[in-house]
Amino acid sequence: MESKDKDLAAKDVEIAELKRQLFEAHDKNESLEIDLEAERVKAETAEEAKKKAEEACDISTSAVNVAQNNYAEAQTIIDVLVSESEWMRSRGVAAIANSILNAIELDEAVAALIDASRVVGHRGGYLECAQHAEEVLGQQFDIQHCSVTDQADSMLSMPKKFTTIFHYLSWSWCLMR
Repeated sequence: MESKDKDLAAKDVEIAELKRQLFEAHDKNESLEIDLEAERVKAETAEEAKKKAEEACDISTSAVNVAQNNYAEAQTIIDVLVSESEWMRSRGVAAIANSILNAIELDEAVAALIDASRVVGHRGGYLECAQHAEEVLGQQFDIQHCSVTDQADSMLSMPKKFTTIFHYLSWSWCLMR
């Protein structure tokens, strides 16, 4: 019996050792499960952070694309303005001035003004001469039959034509400034 008791005692020790190893394995398993859950949470958090970073990257890329498009549009507008201002500086102002100065309307207006001033000047001179003749001769001088005074009166009776001419000249002068 003693050997049975020894065997039983050895078996008890072996069972106790196996129980201890089982509890250690169980504790280690729980620890590993906790660590695994922590790693799973970390992975989920990292995945969420990755998604948020990708969204932020997409938004940033989109904003950069919009900014580049806006820059390209602005640069196109600036290029057009620069070329147009260069054209105005090199040819435009001269072309506008030449078109005004070489306009048929301006030639006609200047010719009409010269004719009108000549006729009015002749009329004034004729009337002054007639007045002097009246003073010297002492009698009234008949100016009704004079073609110079009739022509001057007809020129002076066309205010619409002269108004149009003066407006055109005023407008042309404003453009030349």
